[in-house]
Amino acid sequence: MRVGLVSQLVFLYAQAGLIQGKPVLRGLDPRLASRYEPSSDNMFACLDGSQRIPFGRVNDDYCDCADGSDEPGTSACPNGTFFCANAGHVPGTLSASRVNDGVCDYDVCCDGSDEWDSLIKCPNRCAEIGAKRRDDEEKLAQANDAGMRKLQELVAQGRELRQTKSAELEHKRAELAKTEQEYSVAEAHKNELEQIQRDHETHNANTMQQLTTEYLEPVVQYRKELAAQLHILRAHRDTLIRLLKAVRDGHNVEFNDEAVAKVVHEYGEYAEALPYMEEAAQAYVDEDSKARKERELQMDRDSEEDDASLVLCVGAVDIAENELRTVNDDISVLLGWMRDLEGYNRNYHDLAVKGAVVALADFETAREREMSDVSSRHEAANIGELKSKYEEAKPLVDAIAPADESALNSEEENADTDDLEKQVADARSQFWDIQNVKTRLTNEVSNLRELLEEKDLGPHDEFLSLYKQCYSLDTGEYTYEVCLLDRAAQIENKNNARQNLGTFTEFGQNRELNYRNGAKCWNGPERSITVAFECAGVVELVEVKEPEKCEYRAVMTGPFACQLPVSGSEVVDGEAEEHTVKEHVHDEL
Repeated sequence: MRVGLVSQLVFLYAQAGLIQGKPVLRGLDPRLASRYEPSSDNMFACLDGSQRIPFGRVNDDYCDCADGSDEPGTSACPNGTFFCANAGHVPGTLSASRVNDGVCDYDVCCDGSDEWDSLIKCPNRCAEIGAKRRDDEEKLAQANDAGMRKLQELVAQGRELRQTKSAELEHKRAELAKTEQEYSVAEAHKNELEQIQRDHETHNANTMQQLTTEYLEPVVQYRKELAAQLHILRAHRDTLIRLLKAVRDGHNVEFNDEAVAKVVHEYGEYAEALPYMEEAAQAYVDEDSKARKERELQMDRDSEEDDASLVLCVGAVDIAENELRTVNDDISVLLGWMRDLEGYNRNYHDLAVKGAVVALADFETAREREMSDVSSRHEAANIGELKSKYEEAKPLVDAIAPADESALNSEEENADTDDLEKQVADARSQFWDIQNVKTRLTNEVSNLRELLEEKDLGPHDEFLSLYKQCYSLDTGEYTYEVCLLDRAAQIENKNNARQNLGTFTEFGQNRELNYRNGAKCWNGPERSITVAFECAGVVELVEVKEPEKCEYRAVMTGPFACQLPVSGSEVVDGEAEEHTVKEHVHDEL
């Protein structure tokens, strides 16, 4: 509504300041004062040039101008602004809608001038708030100063470290070149001795070939007969173990049957001493007949790889004979325990024991039939003659086999052979030692070259002295670890489980550190973390947040966000204040 002349003057100038002795409109930015002078015909031109109005309508609590410029001191125009002088602090500009709204907007108008005509009074707090701001600015300036000095220190360290590591790189390159020459000499010496050794082995190989022609076929046939018998006997042993295990695990201990208790005790000692036997027996039970047949065929195929060599075949037969004796001994003991079970107390209704006794009868019937088949097969293969051929071949093979080839040679030949073997072993050892040194130097040269020639260590090498140094922050549930230009991790405090948050890939905007390709989240992306820096003299990890699932943002203090001095003087931010409209959340007073 319109008001009278006196009221207009109150609206216009009440509580306003003075510029060069002239009153200033309430809420008006002093920088715009010249545009609020009435014209010769006492008119006011809207700042957007849209219209002219009588000057008496300025600050009359009625919005005339489209841009709201006629009401700098009221809330009449929704798009208007209100200037707060804030003596003792910095000026502020508030949205007109916040003027006289019953809320003290101290974050913008610390002098309380925005509530000049409301039901509340807002005491002027500019002295307090201004003092705090200046204190904060002083602390920030101190942090920036400390950060700048630390940055200078890191730059100096980086420069010195680059020189040191560059010298180290050149030294290691020279050392590597020398080692590569030694490597070539050692390799040639090793190769020469190995050739002499091969020539010596060729002589033995010719002798072995003669034995192979005469003995290989019957020895192979003998091995196959033993292998076929072993398949059957292993199955017998596995069956007995399975039956005894079922009794041990399933019998009723409350019956206190002495016969059963004795068998269970003795078998328990056997199973405890040879735990893998039960595992093998269970595997036998778990596979079907087709899988079992395929496994046995594969065992035979694996063994056939040895059949081309008389030495290996003789060794395989030796192993098979030893296993045959062991399996037969096991079966004898296990079968004895099973037969002892037949003396159990039949007044007890122990299903596990009764089942085992019944199964034993079926087993012995099947075993008798299968062993008869084995005997028939042996007879058809004339196994006695095959065994005789094996027993003839074995001492001859052992005499010239690599494991004991000196047996056929004279003492002089044995000495020569031993000396050659030692020379070859020494040459190989020397070659491998040099090879290890060459590999180490190659890696060291590669790592130094990558660090000095490929890594981005900052514009002035400020990251070089702290490269891969780690910093951590305990947030309660987790501890976060960031290693500069290297890797980042999240560590669960209750169990120390680590989650990879990524490896350093590149610098981002404002020299942020981007760590990518971390462990994949369940039903989410690969973990990653971006690290931003705040200028300070001490490097610390101070904050970690997870704004998006498995995408983390961290804040570190340190000199990396600081500016180096320019031309011997520090870079100082300008003191000009920017007056911007601030939207904010009210604190109800």
